[in-house]
This record gives sequence, C-alpha cells and structure tokens, in this order.
Amino acid sequence: MEKERAIAYVDGFNLYHAIDALNQPHLHWVDLRSLATSFLHEAQTLVSVNYYSAYATWLPRTFALHRQYTAALAATGVGLHMSRFSTRRHQCFTCGASWDSHEEKQTDVQMAVDIVADCLENRFDLALVITADSDLTPAISRVRTSPGKRLLMIAPPGRFNRARDLQFTHQIRRGRIARFLLPAVVTGDGQVVATRPPEYDPPR
Repeated sequence: MEKERAIAYVDGFNLYHAIDALNQPHLHWVDLRSLATSFLHEAQTLVSVNYYSAYATWLPRTFALHRQYTAALAATGVGLHMSRFSTRRHQCFTCGASWDSHEEKQTDVQMAVDIVADCLENRFDLALVITADSDLTPAISRVRTSPGKRLLMIAPPGRFNRARDLQFTHQIRRGRIARFLLPAVVTGDGQVVATRPPEYDPPR
C-alpha cells in the first residue's frame, strides 16, 4: 500500500516566540524534521519540511544564532524560505525623539502561497502546518475544500487557544520538543555544518 505523502510548513517566528516564552533556551535547537515526523504514523511519509523566517540583521548575536540554526536545519534537509525585515522610522511630535522599528515582510504570504500551490499541484496528501498566525486562515480554508487533502493544524507551545479560525488539531508541548533536539555538532557531507551555540546548551 502506498504511503500518504506529508509536507510540513513551519512558521519560524511563531514557533521561536512560543518556545522563548517557555524560558528554556535549549529548546530553540529543535530538530524540525524529527519533530514533524513524530506527528505521523507508519502509513505516512514525510516528503519535505519548509521553514519560514527572516534574519534580524540589526541584532548581531541574534543574527549569528539564527544563522547557526538555519545551517543546521538545511543540513537535515529542511527547506529554508527566508524573507526580510523592513525598517520604519518613527518620531515623537511632542519631544522630537526618533527611533526605528522593524517589521517582518512576506513570510506569511510566502507560506500561504506554498501551501496552496503544493495542494493544487498534488504534492501532498497531508499538510502539517505549525503556526498560530490567523493570516493563514484563507490558505488553510482553501486546502480544506480540496478533495483528498487533509490538514494537521499544530499550535506552537501555549498557543492552542489563539487563532481559533485555524481549528487546531494538535499542540506542541515542551516535552515533545525536548525529545527532538539537534545534536551539538551537525554535519553534512562529512563536514561540520553547524555547532550548537552555548546559549542553547541543555541544562545539566
């Protein structure tokens, strides 16, 4: 019997901030391929994993941590879809002070387009979508109306009660993340590709 094809779509921002709220930094070093596979059964096979995010280039240490993580993900076969931040200048008309804010652009749009395109082009039978971003609701609704296509809507930790329109079927819990972490040294083609930053070392 042919296995059901599954593709995972991971909202990197949603997952990062949800894990950050757990106050256990080592959980950021999560192996997304293994995590997604843990939601499948024997009659299903994971075709691909897609990760959507952007680099905070104006924060040097955060940028460095993120690059190590994406390098590790790529070595495990995760597809990276990196968007960008735009900078917006603000000014207080009362005191004259000015400051910049940064807004992520295109990530949710790219994720929505890919989910719908893969559905229409029959690349999956089952989509695993990890997000709590209600902006994806139209794309999810389109997949739900497609014959033969199924969804696992997976909420990041602590976000099951958000974005109810997404109709979550599962939630990622702290213990599940802890079971599926990347190794301290990630290799590819016999070479070291990424090394776990000290900030992400598990507690002793």
